[in-house]
Amino acid sequence: MMEVIEAEQIEKALFKYHLELVSYIMGRIESNRPRKIVEIGSGPGTFTIPLLKNLEKMLDKFYCVDSYNRPYAQDREVLESKLKIEGFHDYVEVIEKDAKEISKILSDMDLVIGHEILCDLNREQVEHVIAACFHSLREGGLFVHSELSPWTGNRSEELLQILNKEYSDEPISDKTWFSPTADELAGIAHKLGFTTIHIEYKKIPIRFLKSAAIEMTRRWRVNKKFLEKYHEEIDAIGIEYPMEQVLYCTK
Repeated sequence: MMEVIEAEQIEKALFKYHLELVSYIMGRIESNRPRKIVEIGSGPGTFTIPLLKNLEKMLDKFYCVDSYNRPYAQDREVLESKLKIEGFHDYVEVIEKDAKEISKILSDMDLVIGHEILCDLNREQVEHVIAACFHSLREGGLFVHSELSPWTGNRSEELLQILNKEYSDEPISDKTWFSPTADELAGIAHKLGFTTIHIEYKKIPIRFLKSAAIEMTRRWRVNKKFLEKYHEEIDAIGIEYPMEQVLYCTK
């Protein structure tokens, strides 16, 4: 178990977590050798930078697509700063666009990949995003999406679900939060035309404790009422990530 106690340890821990996740995912699709890739929901680059490091520049073009709307307006500057520092800025294009519209600007992609984007949307929006991904891919192209499973195995994982469902201070969607299971996502993908679909689960043990847990609630833009109610529990057991559910869809 990777235990993160101090706020100053968060960035290093998150990089390690996502690098392991990226390595797992890309190892499963290595034989496809994707060269034209678009990442949807790039945000501040938490998943982007580990993904680019894994690819080791063995690609033709990489697009980062995100609407960067409120409450994530500042994330583009953070991403572009990271791309410049890591030396990726010259061949990565950042596009400020809603993921639902990527098929209007990108086509013939080998891989569309996203992490923790569909969980922010309602069911209708999820369908629109997956449809756009389908239409932006070449025949035989892949859509891959990973997100934390809504199933919880212990109380510290359950606390993460509670804060997302009940205490989000600035929800992106104006409708009911969806938090789909992998089976639901697979059903939607099949309905929209993907031919081969499979699901995998990966548990990467990480728990945020003490000041690190408090800082993560700030990053997740959690209402202060959550901390008022659950402060003692957070202090005692922390907040833990559940399993990642990874959806692989072939056009």
